[in-house]
Amino acid sequence: MSWLYSKVALGAEWDGEELVLVALGRRLRNFVVLDWVRVSNPGEPEAAEPVAEFLDRNRLRDAAVVACLPRAELLVRFLELPAEAEAQLGKVIGYQVDALHPLRSAEVYWDAAVVARDIARKQIRVLVVVAEKSRLDRRHQLLSQLGLRANALSLACACLTPVVGRALPQAALVLYGRRATLELLAFHQGNLCAAREVSVEPAADLRAQFERELHGARAAVPAENPAALPVFACGMPPAGFSEELLPEVAPLPALPLRLSAPENFDPGEHLGALAAAYAGLRRKLAPVINLLPAELRRRPARWARMPAYALAAMGVVLAVALAAQAWIEMEIYARALDQQVRRLEPQALAARQQGAAVNAVAARAALLAGVRGQTWETLRILQELTRLLPEGTWVQDLQVGDEAVEIYGYSDNAAGLVPALESSPLLARAEFTAPITRDAQNKEIFRIRVQRKQPQPR
Repeated sequence: MSWLYSKVALGAEWDGEELVLVALGRRLRNFVVLDWVRVSNPGEPEAAEPVAEFLDRNRLRDAAVVACLPRAELLVRFLELPAEAEAQLGKVIGYQVDALHPLRSAEVYWDAAVVARDIARKQIRVLVVVAEKSRLDRRHQLLSQLGLRANALSLACACLTPVVGRALPQAALVLYGRRATLELLAFHQGNLCAAREVSVEPAADLRAQFERELHGARAAVPAENPAALPVFACGMPPAGFSEELLPEVAPLPALPLRLSAPENFDPGEHLGALAAAYAGLRRKLAPVINLLPAELRRRPARWARMPAYALAAMGVVLAVALAAQAWIEMEIYARALDQQVRRLEPQALAARQQGAAVNAVAARAALLAGVRGQTWETLRILQELTRLLPEGTWVQDLQVGDEAVEIYGYSDNAAGLVPALESSPLLARAEFTAPITRDAQNKEIFRIRVQRKQPQPR
């Protein structure tokens, strides 16, 4: 029963003309498939009866509902943005979202989430999903007529990412099949790179359409040889794909979930709804896409899981009672140990003070020796630069390091400074670290880095 679990979520996904529902329960870090059902023609009035029986049988009226919308009704875009944009992602996307779809801004819902971060390039990859308001409202109304109060309306690839991404090698392609469509998902280091769709209609152009979308998905993966990427299949590929177009596709590796389910439950057949339910239990996992406006989102009752919490509290009380005797023994031993520690504390304190005094004297001596050597070498460099730099040269900034000296300033003839510096017995290999420019007084602005010669051992 659902009340035995600390959290319960209901995942939903449209698969052609059917609506797939999967109930998932969570107990600590383990997940259990409670029940599932496929509803044919969910828009018909008679479809509400099996859904109501399913909800009542499993006591799921208060469960969180996450539904994956049909891929054909969504526009999916990926954007590369500077990392600084993440703090104001909603505003940044809002300024340019109208350029991502052909509709008027008042006719769409949209949401965005960061799917990857490139620390070296200081960039983020953002998934943007756009849905036409009229279509999304119809889907939301259909769920309400079935007695399902949605917390989130998302898309399958966003829900599949935290489930599938961890089961893949560093770079791979995943073909997610449903009755009428095949979605090509590209992953790199567990992050979603691209999501492309192939529809079985029209069937005459199926091979060309598949090869075109497959090439686009491979190109989105930052790999040395995209054509050699491993390809995995999950879900239920449409008829004609598995035999004609997918001869060398491997099945998806085992999902990295602590999942238990009845023997007759096929995770591949219900993968989208299963991933949506998992997203309802693990809401902090990225990417989080929710196209449902905030005012329409259903919030679960605050005390809906009170029976589970009460049972957990009773278990804690029993565990504490069983451990009380051992705790008392440990407390007596700890008190005796504390007495011995307090008796030896004065001797330990005196030893620590003596050790600290010795360390302080040694550190002070080392510091003085280092300062003396460093100051002398710096003075020698300054004296040498004063001798070498010609008239008409001014130094604005000087940084003396252990291996090199960086000089920034102005000169009448910056190019002539290089041979002058390299003639010094203390310096070598002078080079400009920035192009020579001129200021308002027609002086040449230069920045030179010159290596310090290491003194020869005597």
